[in-house]
Amino acid sequence: MSETMHEFESAEQFLQISNNIISTFKGRLPVSLCIYSNEMNRVEPYLKKETRLTPKKIERINNLCDEGNLFVPKKEYEMLAEHLSKNLGTMLTEHHLDEEDAARIFHDGLKTCVSSFYTNPVQENIESLKTNLAIFCEYLWVDRQRSSFFFNALDRSNCIFAHAVNTLFTGSALYLSSQTHTSDKLEMNDLTLGLAIHDIGMTQLPAALKNKQGPLIYKEKMRIQEHVDISEKMLNRMEITNETVISCVLDHHERLNGQGYPKGKKADRLSFEARICAVADAFCAMISSRSYRKPINPVLAAIVLSKSSEQYDQSIVNTLLKFIVSHNREMKQILADKKKLAQLNAMADNMCRQ
Repeated sequence: MSETMHEFESAEQFLQISNNIISTFKGRLPVSLCIYSNEMNRVEPYLKKETRLTPKKIERINNLCDEGNLFVPKKEYEMLAEHLSKNLGTMLTEHHLDEEDAARIFHDGLKTCVSSFYTNPVQENIESLKTNLAIFCEYLWVDRQRSSFFFNALDRSNCIFAHAVNTLFTGSALYLSSQTHTSDKLEMNDLTLGLAIHDIGMTQLPAALKNKQGPLIYKEKMRIQEHVDISEKMLNRMEITNETVISCVLDHHERLNGQGYPKGKKADRLSFEARICAVADAFCAMISSRSYRKPINPVLAAIVLSKSSEQYDQSIVNTLLKFIVSHNREMKQILADKKKLAQLNAMADNMCRQ
């Protein structure tokens, strides 16, 4: 293959794909395929999207992959990403996609799984979610530095399913980055399920209440708090008994000083996993839009949590702040700007007083 094409045309306009991705194509092509023509000295169309895949075509496609001569137009990347989000197991052995792309694909795929489970919390859907969470955990466990790409893929829209995946991504990064707790792969599998379904009870509350414009009155706040009790009943009905999952779901609104809900538990009764979920949930809520406000800056959100030492585990909050700064150039520049930092501190003080 022409080295010039590989360095310029392929990098700029096409994405090389592998046999690994091809193995997920069933029946018809989800995207168009292209090949490099030595004769024409350019990449040319080979098969159109929706082409029916016969055994002979599949054999030829795999041979082209072996030669490193099969590409997808980058203008069709979103269609490929959507397809791969339904086949997350492929990501464990796929090396042609960069980590930033992989993080977005995982977000889309896990968001779909969470949506299915939240909408219809039955055994089949939770098993599907567990399977994809295990793939996610394995992907991160192999290379923990990938956490930064997942963190930067957070969806800041006002969507309960996106919030669940955001909390999952953030909490997983905090768990793997913790300096005070030794990570364990099996424990992480349990934690990720707890993070993903921590707000399952919110699905049973009226949309008008969850999407209200403006501040909630006391009675409405009490109604929102009922989502934890609803979650507990749902866990019992589905016979979910894992202690880590239960602690994330039932205790993510508890606070170290006993001023949280639903039971007013204090620090000595809160697990490490519940503390991670509390920080991740609060952080992701602040950086995402809501019906009554715009999303806030991630550094500001972390500063707010750092000024709430009586509520949140500061070793976890410090891990969060370090993680944000070390993996995001824009956030690092904000902290280096003394004037900007002073403004953020003043804003955080004001938020904490409210």
